Amino acid sequence: MTQLRFTQKGTKSSLRARNDVLVLQCVAAGGGRFSRTDVIRETGLPTATVSEIVADLIERRLVREAGREAQPVGKPRVLLDLDDFHHRFIGVQVANERITASRFTLNGHMEATETVSRPLDAPALHSVSEMVHRMAAPTPGRVTGVGVAVPGIVGDDGVIRAAVNYGWHMVSLGRELSELCDGLPVHVVNDANAVALSEVALSTDRVNTVVVLWIGTGIGAGIVLDGRLYHGGAFRSGEIGHIDIGTSLRCHCGLIGCLETVAAQPTIRGDATDQAVAGYLAGADDQDCRALGERVGRAAKEIARLLSTLAGTLDATEFILGGPIAGDPLGPPLMRAVNDLLALRVMSGFEQVVLRSSTLGTHSLVFGAAAHAIRQELGVVITMPAGAGEVGDVPAA
Repeated sequence: MTQLRFTQKGTKSSLRARNDVLVLQCVAAGGGRFSRTDVIRETGLPTATVSEIVADLIERRLVREAGREAQPVGKPRVLLDLDDFHHRFIGVQVANERITASRFTLNGHMEATETVSRPLDAPALHSVSEMVHRMAAPTPGRVTGVGVAVPGIVGDDGVIRAAVNYGWHMVSLGRELSELCDGLPVHVVNDANAVALSEVALSTDRVNTVVVLWIGTGIGAGIVLDGRLYHGGAFRSGEIGHIDIGTSLRCHCGLIGCLETVAAQPTIRGDATDQAVAGYLAGADDQDCRALGERVGRAAKEIARLLSTLAGTLDATEFILGGPIAGDPLGPPLMRAVNDLLALRVMSGFEQVVLRSSTLGTHSLVFGAAAHAIRQELGVVITMPAGAGEVGDVPAA
């Protein structure tokens, strides 16, 4: 977002930090094809500045010289790439009934992943810390940071300010987990924001605006505007599940008429059995299937109305469906119904608004959590390669 007011003057150290990020981002985007000359051209920084920063990034084991490329005239080009042998980042997802942790290299390759069950009434700090220790033990490099994706309103201090559907209030997850993990930097992020960050990290284009619609026990949105994760002054941006849609139904939060009363995953499924869901998907027309179809249709209507509003407000045309609903059998028909309704609301001269599935599916949360940790530690969201998120062999140190 464009910064309209500045409260502090630029200092030599702050300018250097910004230039470090600029060069690191450029090397990452180059994918092993850029030399120092290319970085100078792309960033517009002076030659001496780029040379000094590259030397420092190499010393910090963030960048490496990846070989030489012969030229028709003159010396071979020395190519630069991310050094993915010495830094590891761990992404953790705390979900309804399970915790998933994955270890990533700096360029986004998943080396290992693990899932365990968890209690429903707490963020399960000890379970998370034990998983982090197991993930960190065999790595050939060092773990530089841990990202944890959780539901609820999360401050930049790692405190879960509130998670209504879980009964969490002012949980100091970041600080407490860091203490249990021997002082490792721990960065906590809202789950919808984690999915949005995973989409930015996986995009080969310079994505400026990403909006994730998260549907599970609750409903939220992760919003990236002009390349920056937007969380609002009180970190409540995206709390769309409690927008008043005019129903007479009471929500878990105590209010009446919230979007979650008709469009949360448990509400859509209702009392439908797996057999009823299968029948509905097969086109059956019994009473249970019709009732389920009505709930899907009602949810789709309110979601389409919401997305139309967000599209006009944020100038966004593509929305991403994330959360448990994305892996639910009812996810595809819900998405189709939403897109059918959105297709009827295209203004002349405007692009059609669409809702699509997240790129990584079930891996989007741990991937986004790791991307958040990289962003917090290095100041940059590094563009991950195609195939990132797939478990591969552990590279040699």
